[in-house]
Amino acid sequence: MKKLLPLLTMILLMAGAGQSFAAAPNGEYQKICTQEQLAEHKSLKGNTLTEADFKSYCSCVSEFVSKNATNKQLNELVMDPKAKPDWLKVVEDKAMKSCLGPAPKISA
Repeated sequence: MKKLLPLLTMILLMAGAGQSFAAAPNGEYQKICTQEQLAEHKSLKGNTLTEADFKSYCSCVSEFVSKNATNKQLNELVMDPKAKPDWLKVVEDKAMKSCLGPAPKISA
């Protein structure tokens, strides 16, 4: 019940204020993004990465998802923040390209 309380509070605040999920910051999504990035990059040798290293990227991805998903899709994430539906994978792929920018071109 303790884990549900912050989520329920957020939902009630949004409903009471007439806000959509897209307008609310999604700290849980950013936290999950950061954890995923740390796990994906832990095999890099000689490089100790921390949550701070991914804060900007995960914030960008979270904002991109909030702006590009429908309210129904965002509500799915509120109900299950760890879910990875197909639509989210597509939006996250676009977010990654947007947030990382173009890859540097190698010039000879």
